[in-house]
Amino acid sequence: METHIKYFKKPPKLNNPVLIEGLPGFGQVGRLAAEHIIKEFKGKKFAELYSPHFPPQVMIRNDGFVDILSNNFYYIKNKKLKRDIVVVVGEAQAATITGQYEVCEKIVEAGKKLGIKEIITIGGYATGMLLKVSKVYGAATEKKLIEEFADYGVIFKTKGDRGGIVGASGILLGIGMLNNIPSICLMGETPGHPLLIDAKAAEAVLRAIGKKLKVEIDMGELDKRAKELEKFRLGLERMMKKMVKKEEGGKKEEEEAELKYIG
Repeated sequence: METHIKYFKKPPKLNNPVLIEGLPGFGQVGRLAAEHIIKEFKGKKFAELYSPHFPPQVMIRNDGFVDILSNNFYYIKNKKLKRDIVVVVGEAQAATITGQYEVCEKIVEAGKKLGIKEIITIGGYATGMLLKVSKVYGAATEKKLIEEFADYGVIFKTKGDRGGIVGASGILLGIGMLNNIPSICLMGETPGHPLLIDAKAAEAVLRAIGKKLKVEIDMGELDKRAKELEKFRLGLERMMKKMVKKEEGGKKEEEEAELKYIG
């Protein structure tokens, strides 16, 4: 088996398309945002990418059947939008270094055939902290994109001299640059907890994308998930405070016990 794309029908003819990638990562920010765009603007699936570099497993459906891991291509032609969109989503990223480059090259090749003019990748910016408001950080291949998205509230500064973007969200930028396709990565601040699906971070990124596309993206469903996330966050904060208090109390008891022993 080789990395390949299976088309269900002839690729659509698109108007000035932008490619948006949202694959699993920190806080599932990219996947959540991309899936919301597909749902909001009624995206239509037209191709699937398969690769031996995906994790060695299949996904079990509710009816007992299985699906092989894939990255899926959707196109969006919507009256609300002034330009068309190609969205790439999926259950997994490649599990090998070689596979990451191979899969990303296939995605860009497919995008070029569709005439994409820009690439937007979405990811999470892991802070290790619980956040009430998520900022959006960015990195781009061209100055005009930095200037444009800075106007939308995206921050283009790293903590330190240099930073890195791991996985498809970063590699697609590099391959896009090699192919002279203006590319940008938008990263929503998220704690980075492996079990946390960060709707707030996804919403922050979607607001920036909405400004880019000059369309208002309804956040209704994301707002519901964000409220659920807020309850989880508050519960987690309370639990962490109790653990710290218990730990401090335990240390105090140990100190008192040592003093008694010394006496």
